[in-house]
Amino acid sequence: MEKYKKKTRFSLDEKILNSKFNFCKNLKWFLIAPLVIILVGVVLLCTLGFNLGIDFTGGSNMTIFIDKEGSYGTKYDIDKDYGEIERLVSGVLNKHNYSISSMQKTTMVVDDDQLKTTGDAVIVKFQNNSDDELNETIRKELLEAFGYDEDEGEGALIANGGITMANASAELMMNSFIALLVAVVVILIYVAFRFEITSGLAAILALFHDLLVTASIVLICRIEINVSFIAALITILGYSINNTIIIFDRMRDEVKFARNADKKIVNEDIANLSVRQTMTRSILTTLTTFIMIFFVTVIGVANIREFAFPIMIGILAGFYSSVFITPGLWAIAYKPKKKKKTEPQKKQKQQKKDAFDEFVEVEEGAENEADNKVNGDDVEIKNA
Repeated sequence: MEKYKKKTRFSLDEKILNSKFNFCKNLKWFLIAPLVIILVGVVLLCTLGFNLGIDFTGGSNMTIFIDKEGSYGTKYDIDKDYGEIERLVSGVLNKHNYSISSMQKTTMVVDDDQLKTTGDAVIVKFQNNSDDELNETIRKELLEAFGYDEDEGEGALIANGGITMANASAELMMNSFIALLVAVVVILIYVAFRFEITSGLAAILALFHDLLVTASIVLICRIEINVSFIAALITILGYSINNTIIIFDRMRDEVKFARNADKKIVNEDIANLSVRQTMTRSILTTLTTFIMIFFVTVIGVANIREFAFPIMIGILAGFYSSVFITPGLWAIAYKPKKKKKTEPQKKQKQQKKDAFDEFVEVEEGAENEADNKVNGDDVEIKNA
């Protein structure tokens, strides 16, 4: 049977474990790419700012029923005629000096006395945050633009979602910031308790890296920021810290092993070995999650993309920081604790000390006897 046995290549685990690449030594090179991205993000933040949605700036929204294949067929198809739909909405809003902040697909349930139906629709958001009467005027003009006759009971096909006030948006922004801050503090406490304060600080720096890189790329891509973006950031915090904790756990085990074996603890060696041991797991977990989120981002509606795209970036940033940045930071900051001697060890040490002292006393006694004997012989020789 041996001749039919195929030779197998080294597994991914073996290749990584046999690698001599030093993750800690190359930390300064790993920091270049994130710093460049963050720097570009800071420049855009100072010049253009975030592309805030009406969740944070205040504004209005309208829901327009568009379902050609539904029980109540309309003139336009939401997929084939999406560009035409956008053009019609922009034409109405432009008359009142407004533009579309965002337009996304959704499902609408029409439950009116004259009309009951369910089907596809679009939610249109724009910047009016003070004039509700103007919203009603815009709604009537949209009805006319899409060919809906309010007298025939079709007025319910376009719903006025109302106005989100700016003061409510400011409160929402503050609550979002507090939620992020609380999440970071809780993670710091958990990691510091589970491991130690050095690991906690390294983990928090890695999390800030993930958040800043994600926010910078969102700034660069000019993606609209709404409540879903804050939810995405909190999701990134939880996902990213998971990879980091796996590596820290392995580092802790290696430190314990070296300490119990009375070996010298070399931070770089422990960090590099721990990364290699967990690399395959990190790659496969990140790749699996990334593929799923990527398809959600590509296939999903705009509402989902606002949430999925930051998570997709955060997953990559989290993998990068946990593998290439956090171990190097830990190796720089970690100071091995002196091993505390247990009672048996202390007793053993005292016994060795007592035995040595006894040995010294015996040796000194023997030397004294030898000296006395020599002195006695000298006296006898002189007397003779």
